[in-house]
Amino acid sequence: MKDTYLSVKEITNSLKVNKETLKQWINEGKFPPPLKVNDRVTIWSYAVIENWVAQQQQTFEWLENQDLDF
Repeated sequence: MKDTYLSVKEITNSLKVNKETLKQWINEGKFPPPLKVNDRVTIWSYAVIENWVAQQQQTFEWLENQDLDF
């Protein structure tokens, strides 16, 4: 099966974040690192991003179901 890839623009549009936020998430280890095709082209595997989104949803759902008192 051939992998599908996403561009920076596709990711920022889908997640509704700007490039600076995406870069910050990557630098902080909160988002999967990209694949550098060359100095100008950065892409992500669709499967990797799909998995990351699913993990974020699971974390959010877990937090919603907890009775946390801070």
